[in-house]
Amino acid sequence: MTREHVFARWLVRRVHGARLIPSGAAAAERIARVTAGVCADCNAGWMSVLEDSFQRAVFARPRTGAIQAQDRIVLSRWFAKTAVLLAQTRGATLIGPAGRRLLVAGMPDGVEVFLARRRRPPQRLDFSFDAAVVAVQVDDLVAHVAAPGALASRHGTQLWPLRSHLLRWETLPVITAPHRSRSRRA
Repeated sequence: MTREHVFARWLVRRVHGARLIPSGAAAAERIARVTAGVCADCNAGWMSVLEDSFQRAVFARPRTGAIQAQDRIVLSRWFAKTAVLLAQTRGATLIGPAGRRLLVAGMPDGVEVFLARRRRPPQRLDFSFDAAVVAVQVDDLVAHVAAPGALASRHGTQLWPLRSHLLRWETLPVITAPHRSRSRRA
């Protein structure tokens, strides 16, 4: 096991997040310094590949047009992996061990991911917790990741599980308060 930064250095640099503090956080821990215990092989293997894929999906080209199925899977996995690690840093379990193992190559059953945009966010990297939902913001994208058995706030468009309808970057809903999800048990 190694201590690894939840938000990769490339991302912190990209969004100028070195000094940012999670909004609504009681403690003044900088987002760039949030770490979690991660298997060294996973960190250097599938997690590294997922980081590269996420970087390409979000920052390598303009976010216009259809969100391709492969990018939807990458976004879902990255936001889920990040939400799991963030929950772990707070002593919570968002997804159990069996579900975490499924993140290596796919998505665990029962996890929901909703995606939205936030215009002119006060900071470009942020996160928060509300019961069994973790909200993660990267640039102007906000994802709500709900644990199995919890229902996400429905703030956004359902990214996971994949649906057959076409998602477009331009038509993602715009939300104003990404960190106030109302989750409820199913």
